[in-house]
Amino acid sequence: MNSHRSKFPKLALVLCLSAGISAGQTPKAAPITPMPPRHERPVSGPATPGRFRVAVAPGDGVTSERSIAVDRNANLKMCVVEGDLKINGWHRAEIRVFVKNGSRIGIRVLEKDPSSGMPVWILLSNAADEKPGKPPQSECLSGERIEIDVPITASISVAGRATETVIDSVKKVTVKNVEGNISLRNIPGGITALTYQGDVTVENSGGAISLESATGNIVGYDVRPGEIGDVLKVKTSSGAISLQKLEHRQIEANSITGSVLFNGTLLPGGLYTFKTSNGAVRLVIPADSACTFIASYGFGQFNSEIPLKYLTENDSSTGKSLTATIGSGDARVNITTTSGSIGIKKQ
Repeated sequence: MNSHRSKFPKLALVLCLSAGISAGQTPKAAPITPMPPRHERPVSGPATPGRFRVAVAPGDGVTSERSIAVDRNANLKMCVVEGDLKINGWHRAEIRVFVKNGSRIGIRVLEKDPSSGMPVWILLSNAADEKPGKPPQSECLSGERIEIDVPITASISVAGRATETVIDSVKKVTVKNVEGNISLRNIPGGITALTYQGDVTVENSGGAISLESATGNIVGYDVRPGEIGDVLKVKTSSGAISLQKLEHRQIEANSITGSVLFNGTLLPGGLYTFKTSNGAVRLVIPADSACTFIASYGFGQFNSEIPLKYLTENDSSTGKSLTATIGSGDARVNITTTSGSIGIKKQ
């Protein structure tokens, strides 16, 4: 659909801007790739609750598919040991799971809607071996490739160990990975995404959003609040942060070692915090912005292409700080870098 057209050329530009700020620090985020063609799957046809077919595949696992009819607002919970995980929203009241060369699929209904009797809370797991009394080695799914189709109004909760995760066109997402990149798009109801080793990329999404990586880049493009007061929080310990075309009035972006780039509009009444311990901070904003900067920049430099009205300036042995305004100074912008420069550029 038109609303789902990829904007990855624009994302690439954001990543290039980040690279220009701190060249050589971190690799760029992995791109989001579409769902592979469904004709590769071994089973097709209308949904039948509990349908289960297995085809033996090369290696240690099996290739299998299961599906179940559910409520359109279903909540899906799962954990994944390893594999490429792709979750896609569709206009059917059905969840379909495909695993290539991996564990058997277990579907457990945790709760049903009292009125319709349709499943509203579903747990995906590694099904027990067919031998009676023998439990699986892990309760989590694993496989070379794991593909899941869900209703577009479903909410997703994923806990992963080593997964490359791509989720597209669902209502709400929570993803926590030990290792692997996370790519999310078209998620209007809010996002929580955490990976300890990997990049996080979010596009065309909304709501309260929290993005975190221990060792990776974070990219946010075309992101907006779902309700008044929704906050966008972005944090990485070692990586660059690139934020473009945002509509949140509360943004907190923090990198310990890496650059921070913001390219967008500082909205009236907004509260913005951009912080890095070791790296540069760059803001690309309209020349007619109305904001107040409270900047602390250690031993680096502060430069602005836009004329500022300086209210205070301090230069001491412990660092430098200033307060300055553009226009009415409506939005409040806190900028901190312990070892790096701060730059304000015109859009």
